Amino acid sequence: MKSAVTSIEVARLAQVSQSAVSRTFTPGASVSEETRNKVMIAAKTLRYQPNALARSLITRSSRIVALVMSYLDNQFYPLVLEKLSKRLREDGLHVLLFISDGGESDDVLAEILQYQVDGIVMASTELSSALARDCANAGSPVVLFNRITRQAAHELHPASAVTSDNEAGARMMARHLVAGGHKRIAYIAGTEQSSTNVDRERGFREELAF
Repeated sequence: MKSAVTSIEVARLAQVSQSAVSRTFTPGASVSEETRNKVMIAAKTLRYQPNALARSLITRSSRIVALVMSYLDNQFYPLVLEKLSKRLREDGLHVLLFISDGGESDDVLAEILQYQVDGIVMASTELSSALARDCANAGSPVVLFNRITRQAAHELHPASAVTSDNEAGARMMARHLVAGGHKRIAYIAGTEQSSTNVDRERGFREELAF
């Protein structure tokens, strides 16, 4: 079997340095248009494909963002996956998708950290404070989408979160139903222990109590 073409061979054919080849295939790196054209022509001629794994060992950056989800039944989340992937790709990043069994995703995250990902986004799942600390120590920032992590005030390394104000939204729904003259009101929950549902149910119940 023929061995893979190396960046040294591409550099030799393009008559540029090996670092110029590396910069050409590194998103955001500085390289002149003339040099880029020479490298791309040489790479196409030799059928060269850059080795992202090898490059990550040198740069200590995988340019991969891990996305953790517990389910895709809700049609909202496939849309999130699509939009997030496109946006990250514009910045030269890629998504590696993991599906957890639901609830906290500590086992999955312990595996993810072995991939040396540049960041972790968690949607429809939760993170324990212990794993939040481990991720911070590993240099992998975590962002929770549509969830928050309950932590004691003294704990360090809280995970960032992007979410709507679920409690305020539930209060608005309760006020709307009461204003419409409704007396017997039911509340149908999602995942019972999720931060999303806890906040919504609290806001809904407290508003109806007035």
